[in-house]
Amino acid sequence: MQIKILDKVYECENQIAAVGTIFDQVQQLLTQSNTSLSSFEIDGVELYSDYDQYIIEHIENIKIIVINVKTLKELMDDTLNSIQEYIIRAIPEIDKMVDEFYQGVSQNTWDKFSQLLEGLQFIINSLNTIGDNQDWYYNASQFELVKQNLLRQIIMLQQAMESQDRVKLSDALLYEIIPSFKALAKEISINIEYGQVQ
Repeated sequence: MQIKILDKVYECENQIAAVGTIFDQVQQLLTQSNTSLSSFEIDGVELYSDYDQYIIEHIENIKIIVINVKTLKELMDDTLNSIQEYIIRAIPEIDKMVDEFYQGVSQNTWDKFSQLLEGLQFIINSLNTIGDNQDWYYNASQFELVKQNLLRQIIMLQQAMESQDRVKLSDALLYEIIPSFKALAKEISINIEYGQVQ
């Protein structure tokens, strides 16, 4: 079989051990070229996950594996697009959550709140990457402001949770998190409009 990545083509036997050896070389190449895996195309089938399982199941018949890569900047652009989509879906859910906190909290409310905290952590981590690579986005300083606001708001949410103050929690979601989400969505849109994010 052939394994193609960047400008390299590797030939190997259709055996797991041989493929493993080539993938070790592929990993070194990714590190040297400062890129990351994007997807695998195995005999025309595009995979974004579980490619190792697919290879094991089809090892005897595979002819060509094309490994598609992206730079960290391209991955960050994709991440910003995902964050934009997440924000669009999250804002109406936060509105519902606010109503539930005012009226009566269920386990489902707490589950949604927990998911929101996970989403916030993902956003913070992504904004940290932008902060580490400010030359990628001309409005990186605006992303930093949003990140600082979100970090402050997470502390407010934690304090409200610890004191079990549902009104304070609702207010923080409604008057702090939603406006920050809207500000972040605006900054991402500005980058999309100016061609900074594809």
